[in-house]
Amino acid sequence: MCTHRDGQHHGLLEDLEYGTALWFRWDGPDVELVVLPDCPVVGPGPDGEACCLFADHAGQHTWEEAHFVEEVPCIS
Repeated sequence: MCTHRDGQHHGLLEDLEYGTALWFRWDGPDVELVVLPDCPVVGPGPDGEACCLFADHAGQHTWEEAHFVEEVPCIS
């Protein structure tokens, strides 16, 4: 299975005013620009690291340990 082939994906374009950012959102050939609020979740502890994704994102927060499976190159 090829990583990032199916489903909706996001890519950060630029931070905007505090608490929002401009993101690319694509699903196949369809691409749009969207302004999304920042994810409000921070890591545990007194110096908790902020999540660098948007609110209500799927999957883990950026500060969580990732358990990756081996990726297969996307070659067609």
